[in-house]
Amino acid sequence: MYRALGTCAALVALCGTATGQLNPPTDPLRQFDAEIAVDSGLIQNNGEAIATIFTEIVSVQNADWLRLRFNEVTLAGSKDTGNGSYLKITSIEDGAVQYLDRDSVRQWGYTSAYFNGDTVIIELIAHPGSGDNELTMNSVIAGEPVQVPVESICGSTDDRTLSSDPRAARALPIGCTAWMFDDSERCFLTAGHCNPSGNSSINVLQFNVPLSDNSCTFGGINHPGPEDQYPVDPASQQTNGGQGTGNDWGYLGAFPNSNTGLLPWQAQGDWFTFDPGVADTASTARVTGYGSVSSSLAPCSWYAVQKTHAGPFVTFSGNLIRYAMDTTGGNSGSPVIDDDTGVAFGIHTHAGCNSGGGSNQGTWGGHPALQAALANPTGVCLPQGPMFSFPGGLPDLIPQSGLDIDVTVTTGNDVNPVPSTASLLYTTSTGFVNIPLTHNGGDSYSVTLPGGDCNDIATMAFSIQGTDGETYNGPANAQAVIADGFNAVVELDMETAAGWTTAGTATTGQWDRGVPGNFGRSDPGSDADGSGSAWVTGNTANEDVDGGPVFLLSDIYDVTAIDEPEVSFQVWHATNDPANDQLTIQISDNGGATWTTVEVISSTAGWEERSFRVSDFVSASSQVQLQFFTQDEPNASITESGVDDFSIGAFFCDAGCVADTNGDGELTPADFNAWIVAFNNNAPECDQNGDTVCSPADFNAWIQNYNAGC
Repeated sequence: MYRALGTCAALVALCGTATGQLNPPTDPLRQFDAEIAVDSGLIQNNGEAIATIFTEIVSVQNADWLRLRFNEVTLAGSKDTGNGSYLKITSIEDGAVQYLDRDSVRQWGYTSAYFNGDTVIIELIAHPGSGDNELTMNSVIAGEPVQVPVESICGSTDDRTLSSDPRAARALPIGCTAWMFDDSERCFLTAGHCNPSGNSSINVLQFNVPLSDNSCTFGGINHPGPEDQYPVDPASQQTNGGQGTGNDWGYLGAFPNSNTGLLPWQAQGDWFTFDPGVADTASTARVTGYGSVSSSLAPCSWYAVQKTHAGPFVTFSGNLIRYAMDTTGGNSGSPVIDDDTGVAFGIHTHAGCNSGGGSNQGTWGGHPALQAALANPTGVCLPQGPMFSFPGGLPDLIPQSGLDIDVTVTTGNDVNPVPSTASLLYTTSTGFVNIPLTHNGGDSYSVTLPGGDCNDIATMAFSIQGTDGETYNGPANAQAVIADGFNAVVELDMETAAGWTTAGTATTGQWDRGVPGNFGRSDPGSDADGSGSAWVTGNTANEDVDGGPVFLLSDIYDVTAIDEPEVSFQVWHATNDPANDQLTIQISDNGGATWTTVEVISSTAGWEERSFRVSDFVSASSQVQLQFFTQDEPNASITESGVDDFSIGAFFCDAGCVADTNGDGELTPADFNAWIVAFNNNAPECDQNGDTVCSPADFNAWIQNYNAGC
């Protein structure tokens, strides 16, 4: 039985002022305790298959969000033996789901992730004959909106822009920022006043945070799905509690995500290089974090979502650093970054800008007490044992014939790896195989990925035992497509219209192809692929979509010549009314006569990539067309969308060096003349796109194959 040590009162939403603070350093969640009564009693699964044995609906009327608090949780069985019971929690508002087993329940401190809306469904799922289960609850934490007009802007305008840096997290419930850096376990730094007691001031870290609603309140924030929320390990937290300017730091780590099993650095794929020494040479600093906004200066949808701004680095004296750019409450704990190198050298702690000037203040990363904490990590920030890395990276494509990769396994926490136990679990649709890694001496290993069926997905999981007898794992569920390459038959950087058209009845905000203007109304500040142009809505000052829908239609494409065509593009969508004003993506296989919906997007965290197989929605015909439409109905919100970096193509296998049409083993201009001869004679060498037909389309395919090399 696993029993919580007890419930606690709702965290009081205080906004205490640290020494020298000109504006509140944090922006805490506004929340209250709501009484409920949930008691499953002792229950078992006496059936013959895994099943839901208990269901409860938890609802708190008019709450903006919910976070469950468990009293007693008994979950039978064990995930190690494959029969562990677990909880499934689902938000009624957006369908977000969290899974909690008996380990992750404890890691989450007998609470859940944050769920949008006022109602969730709890399910207890058990394996047959696994034993007793029980769940009891008597309260939940619920969100309420409170207006918080917090400003510390350097001048009369808020010049921050939306950002999507994967290294910075929103820290709750205190309402701060924390960021990953390059210690051994990729833990986090933040401000000390964000974690004054070192226990529960910060207990959840959130990434990929969606835009907020239109209320400019912390009650109006929206939470990412549970797959992007991580519980903080209390044992990892070290802090000085915040002792004024230049003396304000915190250090902490997080447990793996309960849904994915990934640590934050594994899921986000990036972290800051932390080097206090660059403070001596920095001229321009950048602060990236989750600050509040004022409705008079920035869209309310930007409230407590990630934004960034750069300004002059003013001074460095003792452990105090000063710099001038726009920040607000909620930015506390943000990294102070050398804007030229991208290296972090301090922690933002005190907002000092206002319309009269002044400068922000932070704690230098070389602070002796902070450095002492970093030298003596605790909890999950301790080196956790042998660690995997991949000098050449993990592949996105694995040829059918296989691929050799290098693996590095290093000692951690004084636990050495046992080389003979290093292995790869390689899984495809045909099954799985355990492959021993070859030990090349020292920390160097190698392995051959065996390939498989064309277009299949391979999943790779690495593991090794340590000298302590424990098993240590590499990145979980790394995936790659089994293919020899990818042929793009349509590639658009949106520098030309390329047959795309627009339509719609909106009074303003029509789709426009051009350089994004960054007009500060939730529109993108640049294109997605760096070419310059993109399709965006309302690309002039003070213009967004109003009064109806706007449509962006692609050209009509013939995709019959390629096997399993895939569509890929970058998309942007921001609105302060995500429930009504969405971006809808549709596809047609009859030139627009009928449409099938691919996805409806409420918001994105900046530019995001989307891809899908045509055949998952419609037939791969000669009349394939895409449609993107955005609307603002009723005409009451700021709504902006964008599309860029569009392609249609297919993975191919067993292609060989098809561009070597004269067969001399080299790619030279002579191969073009050989292709012309093959085309005129309908010879097999003409077929460059693998459709077994010699046609003019093979000319473009030959160019692509030639440029790709052999």
